Amino acid sequence: MSDVVEIRVHGVSGTPAEALLQVTDLRQVDGDDTARFLRRSTPPPEPPVREAFHWGNMTSGSVSKALWLLLAPFGLVNLARYTLPMAVSKEPGEEAKERRRWARVTADVALRLLGLALTLMLTATVAFVALDLVAWQCGNSTRCIADNGWLPLSDKQPTSWALRLLLAVAAPVALIALLVQFGRQVYLYPPTQVPPTEDQPADSAQKPEEWRDGVGGLAHKEFWATSPRAPMLRLFHTTGSVALLAILVAYALVEPVAGLRGGDSWADEALYALFGAAALIGLLCVALTAAGYHPKGDELKFDPTGKDAIQVPRTCRVLRWIAWGVLLAEIVIAFFFGPHYSSQATGTEPVNLNGSEWVFNVLYAATAVLLIVLLVMTLVLRPVLQADGLPKPFRPMWGGMACPALASFAVLLATGFTAGFAIQTARLLGQIVQPREDAPKDRFLLVLPDVFHVTALLWSGLVVVAVLCGFYLVFRYVVHGLGRSIKTRVRTDYLDVPAQDLPERTVSKIAKAWRRASLKYRLPDVLGCLSLLGFIFSLGQGALAGNALLPGQDEGFELVQDAFYDRVWLGVKFFGLADDVGVWALTVLAAGLVFVGMRAFRSPQWRRTVGVVWDLLAFWPRLAHPIVPPPYGGRSVLALTKRVQDKTADGGKVVLSGHSQGSVICVAAVLQVAAATLEQSGEPKRSDKPAQLSQVALLTHGSQLMWAYARLFPAYLGQPLLRDVYKTHLNRRWLNLHRWSDYIGGPVLAYPAAGRVRPELVEGWTDIDGIPHTPDPGGTGQGADVWYRAVGPEIQLRDPHRIVAVDGRPVAPLLAHSSYYADPAYDAAVQELVRQIGLGRLRWWSLRRLRWWSGS
Repeated sequence: MSDVVEIRVHGVSGTPAEALLQVTDLRQVDGDDTARFLRRSTPPPEPPVREAFHWGNMTSGSVSKALWLLLAPFGLVNLARYTLPMAVSKEPGEEAKERRRWARVTADVALRLLGLALTLMLTATVAFVALDLVAWQCGNSTRCIADNGWLPLSDKQPTSWALRLLLAVAAPVALIALLVQFGRQVYLYPPTQVPPTEDQPADSAQKPEEWRDGVGGLAHKEFWATSPRAPMLRLFHTTGSVALLAILVAYALVEPVAGLRGGDSWADEALYALFGAAALIGLLCVALTAAGYHPKGDELKFDPTGKDAIQVPRTCRVLRWIAWGVLLAEIVIAFFFGPHYSSQATGTEPVNLNGSEWVFNVLYAATAVLLIVLLVMTLVLRPVLQADGLPKPFRPMWGGMACPALASFAVLLATGFTAGFAIQTARLLGQIVQPREDAPKDRFLLVLPDVFHVTALLWSGLVVVAVLCGFYLVFRYVVHGLGRSIKTRVRTDYLDVPAQDLPERTVSKIAKAWRRASLKYRLPDVLGCLSLLGFIFSLGQGALAGNALLPGQDEGFELVQDAFYDRVWLGVKFFGLADDVGVWALTVLAAGLVFVGMRAFRSPQWRRTVGVVWDLLAFWPRLAHPIVPPPYGGRSVLALTKRVQDKTADGGKVVLSGHSQGSVICVAAVLQVAAATLEQSGEPKRSDKPAQLSQVALLTHGSQLMWAYARLFPAYLGQPLLRDVYKTHLNRRWLNLHRWSDYIGGPVLAYPAAGRVRPELVEGWTDIDGIPHTPDPGGTGQGADVWYRAVGPEIQLRDPHRIVAVDGRPVAPLLAHSSYYADPAYDAAVQELVRQIGLGRLRWWSLRRLRWWSGS
């Protein structure tokens, strides 16, 4: 008998290989420390041989990885790109047939520029806090310094402005260096790229792979490789950040405010020239980012130093060093010849350095314009997918508008972090001067740009809506929304259990788990509401910021002040309360992200909680933003693909078993195997059966492919592609296991005919191939332990799978999303798939009376 291997692929929680295989004596048989394959040291008594594919080291490890969650706005922009409704060429070798390419290209440009704007906003925020709040406003007051002993400044007399400027610039410079290091973290495959040598000249050496078209697809190997565009985008982002810092420093020096006296005249002229040079470099970075420039053809080479995925062209490296040179020249001039602090009175209230406010107004307005462009282009692209013909459970989320929804939420989150960080720092240093408010005199006063207060005000409104959404989810949980006969429905899964062994307490516990799991189907509604509000708020604050940029125009902020700042409700000043609520909500959110991230990378239980977010942010290649969590998708998919090819090369059989995020990796690996086989055979026809895939079957469990991935990424994992994998590539050798108590996974290969996914038995179901099925109310049982309910290729398991203790078999716990392997029905499903491999085009459901379904 040919070798039969079952490869178990875990989800994002990083389940240990010992738990995957349920044995402790393991040995590594393939891979490396990052992505490895393990099996038990002693062969099993009967096939299949079980292997564990452990890739969890890419999503778990040091606590420093938790800091990535603070860069969630960057990840959301990158994620938004893959939600665009696009036409994907599904097989290599076919001519791409992309409809409305111009709209997709325009959307890509808007997303890249939006990502750049958010990076510049982060740099500007750190620069504002360090230069304006700390070095300038607080540094001018010995009282403020005395109240904040942690500052490295003298509390006897104001420290030299030149020295304060030098110390302040160090903070944004350190941030830019950190962004460079973060962006270089990748999981390349193969682990080591071989540059040209004397024995292997450049023409024959392996070169970085480019995308074949602007859309890409899971079946394309180059889709998973590090895109040549990512290192170039990172260079433009960081060089643009350096240029922005140089602009802020130069403008503050050449346009001194009260309290600064000008420097030498030649120094001012030099600073004006450096300001122009920095502005020119910044505009070049914007233009190159919009164009998506990256080396092509013979210019595309591996980095011989190994520090990056590709060798950056010399002209771009020169541009980067010129930007650093401009900043260094400004600091030298400012330190020795620039403006100096004057003890001349500046009034009772402090002032911002020149440049601080207009930079934020420009960035806020730019993000609003880009969101409008993105909205229009997404509306133009919507007809490409023809979503009206899709089954309701597979239709694109939010009507196909996920891209602008996620992008707007990224903008709102970024501007919120910006305002929250600045306001909380000002409160730490002293007392904020709010518009139209007489601040107390017992603390040092600091002033902030008006747009920060508007952002805090908007976030207070978002908090109110989020609380209402929370009440909605609680209401859905209490009222359950699964029908008032939910307990009766639970009992139908245990008809073979005597009534005395199924007490009301047990039924209530199971029903509670079902209600909790059903909330995932309401989550898109809540997120959609918050995203819509985020889009409106982002446009609102962008419009106000844009209005403030017009010469002599500031009606927008004046209107906000007239409407809210002077309102007193129930003896409480509305704006002060709203400002506090918004800022503290942002503070709690930022601290919560760090806390949850630290716990998630240390605790599997917490990792499952944030697993869905991490799955989405870190799975996809860097394309719209270069500084996102290092993508693990390419490394895991290509490693699994190679293992499948190796095991099937000599006629071996492989059953891929993917849990949760592992199911997505398995589907992508199937597409890779199919594509590689067709390329090798040179046969472009999709109807020809790849030889290697005839030896492969797929089992998914705890999968979110239907309710999350197919709806959020319709161009890459939509219903047509999943149906193609099921029917064409695997010839229906794909089963999916689900539990109604699973709070993440659910049905994938079948759905209720009415369209709403719920545990109903009275209505018919339809599988992904369009074939109707009627669920068996009593399910199917084999012996004392094996029970399932088959709806075509969709298999429902009950949870707990055993509620009556038998000698040697204790009562099973409620497992929800975890440990599908512990259910005896899992092994039965694997054995059925092993039998199906090699049966040609015989439909699997015609065998159920003869094989698994009959209990033989």
